[in-house]
Amino acid sequence: MIKTIDHIGILTNDLQRSAEFYTEVLGFSLCAKIEMADVGFSAIFVEKNGIKIELMGYMYEIPNRSEGIEIKLGGSPISINDHITFSVDDIEATVTELKEKGVIFCLEPVELEGGMKLSSFKDPGGVLIELVEHPE
Repeated sequence: MIKTIDHIGILTNDLQRSAEFYTEVLGFSLCAKIEMADVGFSAIFVEKNGIKIELMGYMYEIPNRSEGIEIKLGGSPISINDHITFSVDDIEATVTELKEKGVIFCLEPVELEGGMKLSSFKDPGGVLIELVEHPE
C-alpha cells in the first residue's frame, strides 16, 4: 500500500530558471538530473528536509497553467488552484527573507480562524506556493 509521497512533479517552460528559484531562493539542494534528449525531456530533482520536487522541462510548447478560481482572503483576491504548501515556524520571518530574495507575494500573511497563518506566492512557472504556520 501507499507509504508516503515520493516526490511532486512540476512541468516548467524554463527548467534552469525554476531550478535556480528552488535552490537559490527556497533553499532546496540539487539531488539528481535526467536528460532524455531523444524525446525532448529533461528533469532536475531538488530536495529539502525530505521533500523532493521533480522540475520537468520539455523542448516543445507547454500549455499555460490554469488560474483556478478566485476568492477574497484578508482583503486580497487569491487564486485557488493546484498548489504546494510548505509549513514554516515563523511566517513573517520567512516572508521577509523571501522578499529580500525578490519573491513577490500574492497574499501577505493573514491569520485564519483557529490561529493558522497563510501566505502565498508563485514560482517562475506559475505554480502557486503557500506557506502555512500552524498555531502551537
